[in-house]
Amino acid sequence: MRLRGVIINILYFDDDCIMCNTFAKTIVRLDKKERIYFASIKELDDILPEEIDSVVYYSDDLYMKSNAVIEVMNDAVGFKAFSIFKAVPVCFRNRLYDFIARNRYRVNRGDSCEINPTVRKRIISS
Repeated sequence: MRLRGVIINILYFDDDCIMCNTFAKTIVRLDKKERIYFASIKELDDILPEEIDSVVYYSDDLYMKSNAVIEVMNDAVGFKAFSIFKAVPVCFRNRLYDFIARNRYRVNRGDSCEINPTVRKRIISS
């Protein structure tokens, strides 16, 4: 996406999930150049397959599941440090990702989830 001629990166995440909010907060902390912005995954409801419901990353391409996590972490730190995880076959990485995504609401234990103020500053929405 371009914003005033500048390419921006968007991390779409489940804003109702404590684990996803913690991940977004980590990205803000690592992204010193503020290149990554955030939006609710709900904005992609009519675009993405139903099984993709937690993290999608748009930068130079659209990344989903474990690839999204690797690419957003690389962009947040400013170099390809997390690309080493691509040595693990994507089928194994995505199985682990799917397991975590399926069970992420167990972490909430009925608690309400509020978006961290540092993340909220970088949310873009339609």
